[in-house]
Amino acid sequence: MSQSLAAYLHYTPLLSSSGREAEDRIATLVLNRPDAANAFSGELLVRITELLEEVRADSSVRLLTLQGSGKHFSAGADLMWMKESAQLKYDGNLAEAKKLSAMFESLSSLRIPTIAIVKGAVFGGAVGLLAACDYAFAEESAKVCLSEAKIGLIPAVILPYLQRKIAPATLHRMAMGSPILLSDQILKIGLVQEIASASKLEALVRTEINALLQTSPEAQSAYKKLWSELTLGEQNVDVTANAIATIRASAMGQHGLQSFFKKETPSWVLQLPEKVSVLIP
Repeated sequence: MSQSLAAYLHYTPLLSSSGREAEDRIATLVLNRPDAANAFSGELLVRITELLEEVRADSSVRLLTLQGSGKHFSAGADLMWMKESAQLKYDGNLAEAKKLSAMFESLSSLRIPTIAIVKGAVFGGAVGLLAACDYAFAEESAKVCLSEAKIGLIPAVILPYLQRKIAPATLHRMAMGSPILLSDQILKIGLVQEIASASKLEALVRTEINALLQTSPEAQSAYKKLWSELTLGEQNVDVTANAIATIRASAMGQHGLQSFFKKETPSWVLQLPEKVSVLIP
């Protein structure tokens, strides 16, 4: 049944130090649209938020991993959802942005450890899921791109989470130039903490989970509460939702979206002449 849902929770039992089955368990939230590279849809956003709240209410869950089924973690926004959003005025875009904000805030505010385990494409808003987790591991196939600027948008809703993980100059480069970063690059900038081959990722994750299970869940929760109070407050939600709703409804945002849908080149796309140097001798 769960395999047919856009996202679902998978639970793994735990053993006590004596080898008996414990009441506690770990949860894995699985993005489950592999045929669409786990792209975001309105349905998926709501579903992820519901599942995260289910985890929050379950005191038996010691930690959460976030994964994507198939070859990719998530390719970001679904094409059909983007087309629907492109037809919305400011108020409609604001409502959609708040759905997105609710999902990220629900993940970020969990008081248990959260680990993203990524592979393949991690594009657009999916980079926000990665950043909203406490930390992340990546398969060598992982590649990251803040692709919003290519269609005239900005990574507004996810920006507060990106700011906690990425140095300002690197984030500016990612948000304004939309380069595709490979696994070794996302390790270097701190978006993921370790990378491994497909054959070694399982052992890496198991070792990390076992380490987390050796420490006090109360201490983990208290640490995360203190961290959130010192860094990321809910006041950011309205600011970022307003920013993306405004640019989506703007003339330039609409031009970028329509160019994307029609497979046309946006008016802002330029390039350097081949024989012109950009370095001063």
